[in-house]
Amino acid sequence: MCLLVCVAAGCGDTNNIDAHAGRDGKVCVDGAVCDEDTEEPGTPGPSDGTPSAGSPSSEGRFGDDAPDGDGEASAADPGNDDSDGVAAESRSDVRVRHLTEIGPIGGYGNNVREEASQLGDTPLSRSIVFAPGYFSKTVKPLSFNVPAGLTGFRATVGLDGETLPDYVAHVGIESRDGTTLTSLTLRTGDVYDVSEDVAGAGAVTISVSILEWASDAVNSRPHVVIGDGRFVK
Repeated sequence: MCLLVCVAAGCGDTNNIDAHAGRDGKVCVDGAVCDEDTEEPGTPGPSDGTPSAGSPSSEGRFGDDAPDGDGEASAADPGNDDSDGVAAESRSDVRVRHLTEIGPIGGYGNNVREEASQLGDTPLSRSIVFAPGYFSKTVKPLSFNVPAGLTGFRATVGLDGETLPDYVAHVGIESRDGTTLTSLTLRTGDVYDVSEDVAGAGAVTISVSILEWASDAVNSRPHVVIGDGRFVK
């Protein structure tokens, strides 16, 4: 620390010691020239207000180098208009959205799952399978919002080959206002291709019920497959 004591005689008085220590710890004695660090410690000098070009400063870190929200840095950032434009263009190019991609409103219920399946000789990799049990016969209906710009619904529906032949199931598909789009009674081996116009439907709801249970229903389950269900343009 540099300490300056004011002495009436000044630095040139040979009988006084100026108790001023410079940065190198020297003491001015007996008329030595005491011309370094004439300001008190902590007093801002000319350099404090105007940092040199090569020295780091808080102005450089938080002023010139960092965007402040109003300068060129902010203007150069990609704005919402650009990203929204790209997203909107991408959405307009979408021609197919699978039910498994969209997901049902409120999620899946018990005994309903997504899995690859097969009806007849047709593999259906993006399927939803309803598998009610004898002691849990009711399965939750599933509702799906119709994506903007898509106007058709397609699916392959049936009971898979693992379902015992004496099961009989019903599949119903309705629009948001309750209008019936599809009503199918299914037996093992039956396969139906569903194609419905859903323009203006807003959402579709798929419900499944078992009309007749197999004699060994306690040890088996029917598998009602909504195969590759999808909305199309």
